[in-house]
Amino acid sequence: MKFMATLRAAAFAASMFVVQHASAITVFDPMNYAQNVVTAAKAVRGEIYQNTNIIYQYQMMANQLMQATNLNPAAWRAAYDQITGDINNVKKLVGTLNGLYGDLKKGEEWVTQVQGLISRSGKSNVQWFADMNTLVQQNDKAARNLFQMGSNIMRHTDELAQRRQELQSELSMAPTQQATAEITTHYLDIVTSQNSDILQLNAAKAQKEAQKDAQQAEEDKEKSADAQKFITKQQTERAAYGVTQQ
Repeated sequence: MKFMATLRAAAFAASMFVVQHASAITVFDPMNYAQNVVTAAKAVRGEIYQNTNIIYQYQMMANQLMQATNLNPAAWRAAYDQITGDINNVKKLVGTLNGLYGDLKKGEEWVTQVQGLISRSGKSNVQWFADMNTLVQQNDKAARNLFQMGSNIMRHTDELAQRRQELQSELSMAPTQQATAEITTHYLDIVTSQNSDILQLNAAKAQKEAQKDAQQAEEDKEKSADAQKFITKQQTERAAYGVTQQ
């Protein structure tokens, strides 16, 4: 099954903001994100309810089959295996949906916390996030922990959203079930797209640390080479004067 929209992968960049041109900056909007998370969570909850009912219907079919008589054994086994296989697949989907719903609720709690911090600061969204970006780059513990928490939630949300899509592609879905799934995918697309704005903040920090580590490694390599040259020079000079190491 193909959905109307595909999940966007979290884009990693060197800033918290998505910068396409020097003057074109897209800023993470916590209020809009909160609304989208709530909408997506409701859609996922609807899918949980729908698929739980489908499991119940499959179980009734399996029970009826167990009570049937005078059936061809091979045909009976094929039908029973098909039903129980469908039950297991839908149960996997429901498990993933429950996890996804939980992550969306955590995302809602996280962004509510962020909204509270912005409100108490008296700053605009743009200024607050710019200041927080600076603090993260400076390795401020509170800022780093706040956005690491958000990144962890959002990254796991994206993973479960992708897993949901994979599981649904393996099912033979009824038109109503497919329509519901496509609507939910649309809402999840919006959320995962916005998730990238937060994931980028930690990506920028990780990139900066990686660059720093690479620079330090290069400096250490140069120092080691210089030290080796010095030792070699000393050994050569000692050898020239007939001095040997004890």
